[in-house]
Amino acid sequence: MLRLWLLRHAKSAWDDPELDDFARPLSPRGEKACRRLARHMSERGIRPDLVLCSPATRTRQTWERLEKRLAPTPPDQIKTRFEAKLYLAEAAVLLTVIRTVPATCREVLLIGHNPGLEDFARRLTGTSAGNALARLEEKYPTAGLAELCFPVENWPQVKPGAGFLASFVTPRQLDG
Repeated sequence: MLRLWLLRHAKSAWDDPELDDFARPLSPRGEKACRRLARHMSERGIRPDLVLCSPATRTRQTWERLEKRLAPTPPDQIKTRFEAKLYLAEAAVLLTVIRTVPATCREVLLIGHNPGLEDFARRLTGTSAGNALARLEEKYPTAGLAELCFPVENWPQVKPGAGFLASFVTPRQLDG
């Protein structure tokens, strides 16, 4: 079984209207969400073999804040690929990227942007645990994390509708 974590970057700052979208950093609220999410991921023992990350400032900063806290893996053991094509990518592009992941990677974390990430999660999901899909469809907020499982051996076999949405966590759920 393969596991795919889809993470929308944490909340970005809009303080500087002249700043290019690609260069927008995390806001204080985004920093706080990263701390909560990192704690959650660490407690769950989430340890991806590979991280695929958009190279935008806010996605890089989201990953940097999570990387330090993930389960007992030293950060240098987690392979990270920053891919330009992930910046504001549509669902079809995200699927193409996922299908290039080597079979040795059983668990992947993809950090990207909406609306493509949300659309991708919806398209991949066939069934879900509890109300996870309904909550995802209602809103995929910044720092929202979806966990999808696929009963296949290799990433090129991942197809729309074949995933099981095992969980969907938002920063608001982690507030307490």
